[in-house]
Amino acid sequence: MALFKGLLYFYLWYSSIFAGYVFLFCPLFPVLLISNKLYRYISDILFTYWQYYPTALTEFLFGCNIQVSGDAIRTGETSLLVMNHRTRTDWNFFWPVLYHSVEGRGKLAHSTKFILKDKIRHIPGPGWIMQLACFLYIKRNWLVDRFVFEKYINYVARIKYKHSLLIFPEGTDLTQDTKKSSDRYAEKNNLPTYDYVLHPRTTGFVYLAKQLLSSDNLDAIYDITLAYPDVIPETERYLLEGKFPKEVRVHLVRYPKSILPTTEEDLKRFLEKRWCDKEKTINEFLSTGNFLHGRVLRCDRKWELYLAFAFWTVLPYISIYTFIVMESFRNLVVSHTLFLLSLNFLWDGFQHFEMVVQETRDKIVDAVRRFVPGLGR
Repeated sequence: MALFKGLLYFYLWYSSIFAGYVFLFCPLFPVLLISNKLYRYISDILFTYWQYYPTALTEFLFGCNIQVSGDAIRTGETSLLVMNHRTRTDWNFFWPVLYHSVEGRGKLAHSTKFILKDKIRHIPGPGWIMQLACFLYIKRNWLVDRFVFEKYINYVARIKYKHSLLIFPEGTDLTQDTKKSSDRYAEKNNLPTYDYVLHPRTTGFVYLAKQLLSSDNLDAIYDITLAYPDVIPETERYLLEGKFPKEVRVHLVRYPKSILPTTEEDLKRFLEKRWCDKEKTINEFLSTGNFLHGRVLRCDRKWELYLAFAFWTVLPYISIYTFIVMESFRNLVVSHTLFLLSLNFLWDGFQHFEMVVQETRDKIVDAVRRFVPGLGR
């Protein structure tokens, strides 16, 4: 039965992603040519609503109790989220965390972007959708990644975009091999060795935080601690075999910009202190069962999850039918996919194309304003 549930989970999860791409995101493309801000608003609603689906699947299929506590993520703000990366499957459980922890007006339009390894964008379906949702992909080459961050920061500033950005400062999940690498780093730099987290890589975080703060585009940093008290789903195979944890514990601590450090060295120390605290927190939790205390963050609108479950389960079949019977729709999807694949292999993905569209539009507006004195934006 566990294997059947695991296979069913992957089928529903993957088919919903492809259906969203085909039926919702492909027809949305012309909006980008009209307005980046409108395109981002609509696509964020679509992606956030899809996040309700894995939340429903995790709860309905496996009875996984994801307990979230601490400070709610506020809509209408731009926040940087930092979280320990325990397993390769963390993001499957982080989407339910977002469902329960994001509060405020316009919750559905408040999107959280992930910073991911570049190779993920090539995965058919998930990689495509996350490009269209403007996730960031990095190559672990700082000269290249800094350029990616710089373009992104400029873009969100131009369109005054409020959202959350998730970064895994450890750079990878916790395994025996990555722990050995982390321990070698600790010994080399006279730092303590950790058992439950890896030493964070500070360069990307420090650059993002400093640049967002200096451009007045960061309202808060959230420190997120995640722990699995029973089953630890190390890889996707665990989920495929239906080996889901019965419980996941997550705690969020908000640090508003008014108390955040502003220098590179202080931001580095800030992050390192958070990871030192995580090690102690997870150690105590696994030893005694005592976790961090705070306000319980729980969204109990079950009807939302049932509605999302029905919508995303049926959508793949609607998409297949429409693709078969409507030639114009079929041509649209094929054209969009070929264009996306060309961007993916010849460039760095659709998310960069989106940013270039805005840059081009700004240049055209600036040129028109120079030739037409007194013309406002």
